[in-house]
Amino acid sequence: MRAWTPQAIYETKPWVFVALGVVLAVGTMIWSLAIGNWTVLRSFLCFGGAALAVVGGATLQLRQDYRARSKWRRKMRP
Repeated sequence: MRAWTPQAIYETKPWVFVALGVVLAVGTMIWSLAIGNWTVLRSFLCFGGAALAVVGGATLQLRQDYRARSKWRRKMRP
């Protein structure tokens, strides 16, 4: 069975993915521009950062869509 995650961590996890992904992707681009050379390592780091940002953004969007369609949420509206 899956362990319970506190609500604060559950809500901030996708934002951490987005922020870390953006920092990693942009950081590797700036690093490559500063050095003047694009290596395989920087390519993987940039791709990984972009993937993290996309996964975090998709998670946020899926949660928003789920909450909008949630039966519990509809019942709670006045």
